[in-house]
Amino acid sequence: MTCTNRAARGAAVLSGIALALAATLVVPAAASADSAWPNDTFRLCTAQGCGGQAIGGVVWGNRTSTVQGTVADFLARGTTVYFEAYAGATKIDSETRTASAHDDVPYHFSIGDPDRVGGFDRLKITVCESGKTYCTVPVNADRDDEPEYFVQE
Repeated sequence: MTCTNRAARGAAVLSGIALALAATLVVPAAASADSAWPNDTFRLCTAQGCGGQAIGGVVWGNRTSTVQGTVADFLARGTTVYFEAYAGATKIDSETRTASAHDDVPYHFSIGDPDRVGGFDRLKITVCESGKTYCTVPVNADRDDEPEYFVQE
C-alpha cells in the first residue's frame, strides 16, 4: 500500500499531519523522563490506497499511557482508528477516534486502568475506513525497552 499525494488533500491536511508529527515527536520526549519505557510512534494508512490514516504516538506509563496524534479521512468514507490495551491476552481498555469525510481530527487521551497493578503491556492499533471495510493490518505497540516506529502505507 502506498499513500499518494492527492490534490484534494491540500495544504490543510499536510499542515495537520505536520502538526501531529511535531506533537508526537516533541511532547512525548519531554514526558518520557518520568517513564521507564521509550515512546512508540505510528503512521498507518488504510488498505484502500490510503483513503484514511492515523499518525501519532504512545507515551508509556506504569498503569496507563497517553495516546496522541491525528486521524484523517481523504476519500469521504469516514476513517476510524481503534486502540485496544492488553495485559497479556486480557483486554483492559479500548478507545476509538473518527474523522468524518475529508476531516482531520486531533486526539489526546489516556488509556488503561489506573487501578490495575502493572497496567497493560500492549496497545493494538487498527485504522479502518467505511466502517470496518478497509482496514490496516493491526500493529502492536509494546511497553518494552525498544522505541518502535510503525509505518504502513
